[in-house]
Amino acid sequence: MRTTASILVSLLFFSASAQIDINKIMQGRTSQQGGGQQGTGSPGTTMQDDTSPFVPNTFIGSYRMEMHFYKGDAEQKNSPTNMHFWSTEVMTLMRNSAAERDGQEMRILTDLKGKWTYTLMVDKKGKKTAMKSRKKRVTMDAKEGAKPSVVTVTKETKVIDGRTCTKVIAVREDGTWTGWVAQDVPSPFPDMARNAMAGGSDDYLGTSQEVTGMPLEFEWVEADGSDRMVCYIRDLVTGKVDASAFSLDGYEVMEIPSFGR
Repeated sequence: MRTTASILVSLLFFSASAQIDINKIMQGRTSQQGGGQQGTGSPGTTMQDDTSPFVPNTFIGSYRMEMHFYKGDAEQKNSPTNMHFWSTEVMTLMRNSAAERDGQEMRILTDLKGKWTYTLMVDKKGKKTAMKSRKKRVTMDAKEGAKPSVVTVTKETKVIDGRTCTKVIAVREDGTWTGWVAQDVPSPFPDMARNAMAGGSDDYLGTSQEVTGMPLEFEWVEADGSDRMVCYIRDLVTGKVDASAFSLDGYEVMEIPSFGR
């Protein structure tokens, strides 16, 4: 269930990095790869322009995901990191503290209906730049012989931020996910996976087919016990979102064309 958080987050920020690489191509610093709309982002992944039909988001609101990473019993040096997320039916905005350094800020704004992605950057001097490009979808190679998760919805409950959550355990070959799920809150993760990935989304969502609701706390432990991730959902707001969060006011917008279009 790492994909519930870390893989989906890395996919979206990986897409932003790929767009910046395209800008370098335009400046002649790297050679064009993949030819046209399709290109290889990393081993086992392929990125293409998103031509899928528009499907509105089911999660409307915002939250902050606090992610702690451990190697054995020791928390890693750059942990925790925070991922902030805002969503309307047609727009998403994500900010990951792990992608920000030296006073610079980066956000990923996605127009799901118009099929555009904006990488919003603010430098040390406060200059705002938006790199606009065609929205991408990532196809990941399926693992041969991979077994589905074994999911157990327990009868254990606990209250988190005033919401009654049910304990869910999902076991895979590569590790175990344990979460406390608020069944009355729509989860944003199916939206994120559907918008980021072409095919194979159910496998990367894991419990989505068996469990309804949003995990407000969850833990992933590698099968060998070497790595562990613990996540907490903070500042959760549902049913409304501040529209100004998606504004491009003050940004210099630069469009990066998709080669071969």
